[in-house]
Amino acid sequence: MKFAPVINLMFDNKKFNNVVVSKDSDLHHAMKKISKNNYGLVLVIDNDNNKVIGLVTDGDIRRFLLDHGDVNVLVTECMINEFSFVRAGCPREDIIKLLDYNVHFIPVLDSEGCLVDLVSSGYNHQKSHEVSRARTPARISLAGGGTDFTQYFMDQGGAGLSCTIAKYSHAVLRKRKDQKIKIYSHDYKQKIEIERIENIKYDGKLDLIKAGIKLLKPKFGFDLEVGCDFPPASGLGGSASLLASVIGCLNEFREPRLDRYEIAEYAFESERIELKIAGGWQDQYSTVFGGFNYLEFDRQHNVVMPLRLEPDNIRELEESFILCHTKQTHLGGTIQEDNCGSGTFTKKQEKNSERLKDITTEMKRYLLRTRYDDFALLLEETWAIKKESNPRVTNAELDKIHATAINAGALGGRLLGTGGGGYFLFYAPPFYRYQVIESLEKIGLNPEAIIIDQKGLSSWQI
Repeated sequence: MKFAPVINLMFDNKKFNNVVVSKDSDLHHAMKKISKNNYGLVLVIDNDNNKVIGLVTDGDIRRFLLDHGDVNVLVTECMINEFSFVRAGCPREDIIKLLDYNVHFIPVLDSEGCLVDLVSSGYNHQKSHEVSRARTPARISLAGGGTDFTQYFMDQGGAGLSCTIAKYSHAVLRKRKDQKIKIYSHDYKQKIEIERIENIKYDGKLDLIKAGIKLLKPKFGFDLEVGCDFPPASGLGGSASLLASVIGCLNEFREPRLDRYEIAEYAFESERIELKIAGGWQDQYSTVFGGFNYLEFDRQHNVVMPLRLEPDNIRELEESFILCHTKQTHLGGTIQEDNCGSGTFTKKQEKNSERLKDITTEMKRYLLRTRYDDFALLLEETWAIKKESNPRVTNAELDKIHATAINAGALGGRLLGTGGGGYFLFYAPPFYRYQVIESLEKIGLNPEAIIIDQKGLSSWQI
């Protein structure tokens, strides 16, 4: 990590104004600075040469006042002369070690001992870049849905099989100089403004995004715009994808950065814990990691295992898969409440879940060994199990769509996500693809080709 040398930066740059005091300042002045900077301390400088000579915390001041009771004495009376810092141009490793050692405020000093930058655990306020972008793919759940519910896998263990496709949620974030948060959603055509993060309230307007922001606690205001390549309530894991993009943008200004597991877990916590929306863990890991993944869930660990498929095999799957929107709204939240709202599973649900875990493992093997017809037949079985577990996942129109594709030559298909609407995924073997597509078009639908995304969440600074 390189820091550009700056001459007399603490006097010329307002960003350090509230974190430094002169050695001639009194405790009252230091306390006023501490109340403004959110760090709980200030650095003390020698105004003759601009060197940092010490540090004083709010705790030091309180203890001094309890003993002496005088706020007019010089700050040097209770300052700490030995404190943690790094030199400009030091390896990033040095900073990470101090952060891991629970040092939450790290001055960066030049060779003369003058302040040139600051690093704090959480967000680095001194980054030069002010705009970040992120995009996260939609996911296709192939098998294992329901076994990724905490209420189930804590005792029984769970598994999932998924892939991601080149339909994305997008987010762009621009830091502000004040604490305001402005959010615009292209999909919902909603715009909200929040004076500061402490004022976030859940009122049905972009609550998903608010929850992610509230949990990450950024210490700066920003403008945020989001939008997706797919409609809301599509069954493609859109909420997890959108949250990952928002978190990805914020993560660009964190130090140290969150890793992929942590991003997925923040997205899960935002939706499932903070907003109490029923559901499992599969979506968050799938969309953040990207590509084909086999997931295992148990009491000790959640593990994402990428499947190494040859490029030709991925292209073959892209040619065989057909995505088709049903023109009906996905009923994810409602059906999830049916499935796990009570926190218990019926004997029928447990039996179906055990079979789904077996299917998930078998489908993984078939993918790796390119036995795609067998894979498709199991895809079809997952749809039968889904309907048996909860009849609300389908209706007469959805059954008609499914039957149309199967009668035209598709070997298997299922409604993605929880059910009730959204997208169907079908598998058509060679020489049947266009028969299936044309049959679906005849009943007024718009089947689509897919491209597999193998990167997952991407974020960057502009």
